[in-house]
Amino acid sequence: MDPTGIDTADMAEPSVHKHSDFEPFNAITSLGKAVGDRLRATILAVLAEDSLSVSELCSIVDVPQPALSHHLKVLHQAGLVAKRREGNNIFYRRDNDPQDLLKQSIFNALGQVALAPELSRGLQRIHQQRSEHCQAFFADNAAEISSLQTQIAEPAAYCETVLAIASRLSSQSRALEVGPGSGLLLSGLAEHYRDVCGIDSSAEMLAQTARTADDLNNIALVHGDFLEWQDESGFDLIVAAMTVHHLPSPAAFFQQASRLLRPGGSIIVAELTRHDQHWASDVCGDLWLGFEPADLQRWAENAALQPCETQFLAQKNGFQIQIQRYAAADPPINQSTTPYTLNSEEVT
Repeated sequence: MDPTGIDTADMAEPSVHKHSDFEPFNAITSLGKAVGDRLRATILAVLAEDSLSVSELCSIVDVPQPALSHHLKVLHQAGLVAKRREGNNIFYRRDNDPQDLLKQSIFNALGQVALAPELSRGLQRIHQQRSEHCQAFFADNAAEISSLQTQIAEPAAYCETVLAIASRLSSQSRALEVGPGSGLLLSGLAEHYRDVCGIDSSAEMLAQTARTADDLNNIALVHGDFLEWQDESGFDLIVAAMTVHHLPSPAAFFQQASRLLRPGGSIIVAELTRHDQHWASDVCGDLWLGFEPADLQRWAENAALQPCETQFLAQKNGFQIQIQRYAAADPPINQSTTPYTLNSEEVT
């Protein structure tokens, strides 16, 4: 008994001590500590839609690699970021778990804050570097790319399914294919749509497309970067077949495609599902080793696109192809957004 007359022997310890190992409390405090640092919050903001390597993040946030690696470790241990090897690099991204409401509330709060101009410029610089790397690969390997890609997926493996979906859509006026490659799919689209366009940032690859599609008078070929291209007329259908895994930002693809779609238009994406065959990066220039269907859907929904149908084709050589169709909202809700400008040149 203490001098006040209170018997302290029978006093219970504060509940905070009794429940210090209560798991939900640990999760809350762990997340709070992880995001409570300004730099770590900035990293999460930069990773809103992009996967970035450590060196890319260092360039954007202007922090030495040892310090950045420490902060990434804290975020990873808290479950706020995930990491995955893509080719020769380790990329970090937000660990999006729609069932984790606390984590989603943090991401949503960060989404209400616009990136500082220097961070946005840093992201654009990284995207440009990735695009240049991709263009250099196709410039060096254009002659062999068709035979190289047969090791993963021949166009014939998915063209029939894509064309079957495209042929039954109600609006068949204008169609666009991003990265038309051999021109096989583009020529098939020309049989169903009045006007068809193919766009590619690689002049060498577009020259191959021209050899296949040159005799079709309803096909136009454009040499330019799809992510920065402007077209005022819009399209009823945009197709990207084995293309998104070469693009610097898959999320930016969906945003741009959504801007270019007419009301009620559709996007068809034929892509590899997630795989771990890292040799594809060196042999075929793949930046991303396929995608989880949930990731494609999240990017699409963030671009005001509605998931419509999914098909998975038979697995071959350890690769599986997914074909996804998304539809634009009707009426469109994002036409006020203006993409970067680019003067594209038509290829004859």
